[in-house]
Amino acid sequence: MSENSKLDSLQRQLNAMVKFPDQNPNPVLKMSKDGRLTYSNAAGQQIKDAWGVQLGDTMPAELLAHAATPADHPLELAVRNRTYSFHVVAVPHFDFVNVYGTDVTAMKAITKFPDQNPNPVLKADMDGHLLYANGAGQRIQEAWGIQLGHLVPKEIIEAAEKGSLEPLEMDVGAQTFLFYVVAVPEFEFVNIYGTDITAAKDNERILAKLAKYFSPQVYASIFSGDLEVKIQTKRKRLTVFFSDIKGFSEITERLEPEVLTELITEYLTAMTEIAVRHGGTVDKYIGDAIMVFFGDPNTQGIKEDALACVNMAIEMKASLREIRKLWQDKGISQPLDIRIGIHTDTCTVGNFGSNDRLDYTTIGNGVNLASRLESNAEPNQILISEDTHLLIRDAIVCEKLEKIQVKNIKHPIQTYEVCGPIDAASKNEKIEQQDSGFSILVDPGKVTGVEQKREILEQALAMLEKLED
Repeated sequence: MSENSKLDSLQRQLNAMVKFPDQNPNPVLKMSKDGRLTYSNAAGQQIKDAWGVQLGDTMPAELLAHAATPADHPLELAVRNRTYSFHVVAVPHFDFVNVYGTDVTAMKAITKFPDQNPNPVLKADMDGHLLYANGAGQRIQEAWGIQLGHLVPKEIIEAAEKGSLEPLEMDVGAQTFLFYVVAVPEFEFVNIYGTDITAAKDNERILAKLAKYFSPQVYASIFSGDLEVKIQTKRKRLTVFFSDIKGFSEITERLEPEVLTELITEYLTAMTEIAVRHGGTVDKYIGDAIMVFFGDPNTQGIKEDALACVNMAIEMKASLREIRKLWQDKGISQPLDIRIGIHTDTCTVGNFGSNDRLDYTTIGNGVNLASRLESNAEPNQILISEDTHLLIRDAIVCEKLEKIQVKNIKHPIQTYEVCGPIDAASKNEKIEQQDSGFSILVDPGKVTGVEQKREILEQALAMLEKLED
């Protein structure tokens, strides 16, 4: 080869080397013959920073030792939490050495442990054809009924296409697995890492069943560790709620057990959902009766707890209209009317019972008084004590009633009937409407006998519903 040809060849090589590094997405670095860094492309900056070298500094000893020993194989080095394969290429004509890096972290993770991994590891191509399964993964493969080259389930393929970071839960035979589907487009395949969560799912199902025996607040407090599962009680100010269905004994005598069970389940479910929504602790069901208390294990404050309880009662009463419709659609002619009693007092609350069986509840004179208020309430009436009224009177309209004498309490109890929330814009606004066959006038400043007026309005609403049918 002539001298000019040699020079042209060297120039082309030099041009190629100068042009290529800046455009290369992989790290490219250059060092002098004595091992000092002379260049780094953009991708190589993170390598340089991790090694703590600047232009002119000496490169790592491992790299220098590899460059000094003629070898065809690359050098693997850990760079922080990544692994790189470095090809060290000397360019003697120009007295420098090129260092080409390739991130092999994913490949190292893929090839390092599948056969020894006790968990299932499978591999598929980008189209979902199974390429590999380790020992544990072969049981998955058998359960799916596929061989190498067959398509894995479509859920796996869809997860790979979406690139979701969330695991995919799937039942495989009698077991349940979480599959982490990791696409590796650089190598045109998908890794599928499985974890058997059958035992955990079984525990979840058991806990879900147990949860039905606890109020949500109590259940959450037990499993968060806030409430210890042992006999312990405390004195605390609570607002206690009782309700029952008027004439329920008569209803039970007229209905078949299956129909009765369905009706009472619908009623209790609706009431419980309202109670939970307002933050109440559902203590117990006694037939058709419900006991709820506010203030433990969670509390928003004594006043806020009392207000939440009264608002819950108002919503429960309002929901009766829909439940009555359900009962009527099933041919139940008996009216659905409830009585509600609410009282705020200092009670003893906590775990009562034996060493083998506990009941999380509250006891005391305050609980008894709430129950007595409920039994003294008229149908569809929310009857509260003065203790509760003092806490909620700024937010709830109440009508003062006569004092009542209740069992086991010597002094008479002042009671109030809950009418509804105070609306500052409309609480004194007069309503007057007239239309063909329809006339209504409500003057808040003159209305007396609220319960009788309410009954008339409810009869009118029932009449309108029949006209709609």
